[in-house]
Amino acid sequence: MAGQTKNRLIIIVAGLGMLLSTLDTGIINVALPFLQHQFQSTTSTTALSVVGYTTSLAVLILPLGYLSDRVGRLKVSLAGLLIFGFGSILCGLATNILSLIIFRIIQGIGAAALQSTSAALITTLMDKDKISSALGILGIMIGLGPILGPSIGGFLLALNAWQLIFWLNVPFAILGIICNQRLLNQVHESTTRNKFDLLGSIINALMIICLLAGFSFLSKSSDFKLAIILITCGVGLALGFYFFEIKSNNPLIDFHLFSETPKIWLFLLQTAVFGFTSAIIFLIPPFLFEKIMHIGVGTTGLLVLGAPAGLVIFSRISGNQNDGTKSQTFSRWGLIIIALAFISLVLVNTHWPAIITGCLFLFGIGGGYFQPANIATIMQSGSSTHQGAIGSLQRMIQNIAIASGTAIGSTLINQTTPNLQKGILYNWIVAMVLVLLILTIDFMVSHPSIKKAKQPALK
Repeated sequence: MAGQTKNRLIIIVAGLGMLLSTLDTGIINVALPFLQHQFQSTTSTTALSVVGYTTSLAVLILPLGYLSDRVGRLKVSLAGLLIFGFGSILCGLATNILSLIIFRIIQGIGAAALQSTSAALITTLMDKDKISSALGILGIMIGLGPILGPSIGGFLLALNAWQLIFWLNVPFAILGIICNQRLLNQVHESTTRNKFDLLGSIINALMIICLLAGFSFLSKSSDFKLAIILITCGVGLALGFYFFEIKSNNPLIDFHLFSETPKIWLFLLQTAVFGFTSAIIFLIPPFLFEKIMHIGVGTTGLLVLGAPAGLVIFSRISGNQNDGTKSQTFSRWGLIIIALAFISLVLVNTHWPAIITGCLFLFGIGGGYFQPANIATIMQSGSSTHQGAIGSLQRMIQNIAIASGTAIGSTLINQTTPNLQKGILYNWIVAMVLVLLILTIDFMVSHPSIKKAKQPALK
């Protein structure tokens, strides 16, 4: 197979996998009220169709990334496309809310396989000089989900065709399957032969469930104590997972490799901060435009596109500018731009919608520079035989951070009601402080000589 053809097929498979898995979260959120009425269900029960999807995705993404290093990333991504496409068909055929929830869990399994392999397919199979550009395209696909999901979902609901919300995935899944199968027939992958870490997978699953359940309860005052208990258990399990994996002969994540590249901890922490602030940037603006500025839903839908539009445009630009040696620099500049966006949101007059949208676009610019470069630095920090595990770890951390950002942002809004403006300001401040903190850590790690210079010389 010609190199150019191979590269294009890999981009299609990896990009479609990421697009479908992120699109399907946003596209159903706008449909929840409709589905509640359609299946004559309660709000909390209908919301389980979202919870089931995100939980199965988060629980399985790390084990499937590990599995892809053993059996091949193309095989796991093909399975993901098949499961996701099949789950999408079943969701459209659901006749009650229980069946929809079950079918959404199946979709989430497929999405986990897709997200765990997308970056690894690019870093292990593509020509080296094309990797940075391809990761930029992957960043575009991540950014397109928040843009297209609500818009497409709203349009299809207006046509009273809720089944198409799910069946829309099927043609793209088929295209991905065709491209994936062609690659499988003509491309050789290097794999490892380690045994599957079942106990580590169970600890990881319990950790994810506790954290996601805790975050989901956090915004409700009546469940606040339960939320804290669950989150504490999740953190405890995370520590237990780390120490178990350190001693395991066949760990899901080989943390010993991190000692060879200790900066990977910083890169993963940056991933978490970006995920958290992304959740804030998508959660808060609708409250600001609709409740504070009294702008209509339709206009609000356009105004909030600033962040994802900036992310999509500048992911492509940064991918073309980065030759593979500028990833850490681009990550740092991306975070600096994001910090400027939140500083502006803290200081700006909240009654200027155009300026708010400009600040959101500025965040998107920073995200466009940060996200592809951050993925590249993390993938480069791991060995070639562990790219699936490293890539899935990056996605798992970002997904958990997004869940925590949404929960904490909602809690700040609820706790400051009826003074909504104060709650919005607190959200901007929390996000700003986190970004400035991670930039400070980055600066200290990158310039250790400054710290040493401050220490008195020994006589």
